[in-house]
Amino acid sequence: MTGEFSRRSFLKYTALTAVAVAGSSLLTGCSGYAPVQHAPGTSNVVLKVVSTLDRVEYKEDDNITLFRVVVTNGRNNALEVTKANFAVKAEGYLADQNDKLQVTSPDALSYQVKQGETVTYHVMAKGLNALTDGPVTLTFYPDLQYPEFNANWELAAEVLEPDLSDPSTT
Repeated sequence: MTGEFSRRSFLKYTALTAVAVAGSSLLTGCSGYAPVQHAPGTSNVVLKVVSTLDRVEYKEDDNITLFRVVVTNGRNNALEVTKANFAVKAEGYLADQNDKLQVTSPDALSYQVKQGETVTYHVMAKGLNALTDGPVTLTFYPDLQYPEFNANWELAAEVLEPDLSDPSTT
């Protein structure tokens, strides 16, 4: 080999290197970031937004499972939170942007959560008994432009059952 490197060879190898670098990024895919918690009272941090599943309760009279989610915005921009930011799934059950899901906020009159602000949301899944239809997965999407980044709570029935022991009797 002469050790010479022609302009044509240089351009050919440069193009091959560029294609290899671009192709390698496709192999990683868009796996996203989806932390999973397994009990009420736990928090997830996704895209600088802290979300805590504060409480889960089943209202037998209304056949509704109520999830209380506390959201704190750590981002510079305001966060718009609506029904579209939540989904509830169980075996044979899905509540997302349909009539089975209702989201209300007793803390805020608008849907905008400003930087540093904390807002509590009540996520109601109609027709779901989390105690018998479980396991149940609650998903919160902090930014709908990036749905691959979400916070999840996978809740088994035994985690949701109320503690029947009365501490005053012991």
